[in-house]
Amino acid sequence: MKELVKYLLGIVIILTIIYTIFISYNVFVFINSNDSNIKIENYSQEAELVAKERAAIEELFNDSNLQESSNNININYDGTPISWVLKLDLESIDVEPEQFKSDLLTKSFISINKGEYIYIGPYIDKTQLELAQQYLRERFNEELGTIERWKI
Repeated sequence: MKELVKYLLGIVIILTIIYTIFISYNVFVFINSNDSNIKIENYSQEAELVAKERAAIEELFNDSNLQESSNNININYDGTPISWVLKLDLESIDVEPEQFKSDLLTKSFISINKGEYIYIGPYIDKTQLELAQQYLRERFNEELGTIERWKI
């Protein structure tokens, strides 16, 4: 029995030494990293930036803006909402259609390739298409496409 207790105590001592070495190594790595140089001021600046970003997002998606955008929704005679698309001629873009659709998707615009045209949308709210036109204007430095009523 005494032998068993000696072996168990020996194992506990060895595990304690290994754990101490492990902790010491991690402290050494942390001290030599850039994270150890961060000051409280850096955290406060990051917190202020996050607060400003959140405030900007909340302003974009507040109740009055959502109410205004829902006022722009028109209904067909059968009760379905009228939707809109931005119609682009394939010849007006200098990128492969699949690459262009992928770029649009990364900017959160859905698109459909139909024949010789690419349609961005359909969206119920025209303001989405105005944002798409602004993106295209910035990317290609010219006015591309026309906003049309979507017909299935």
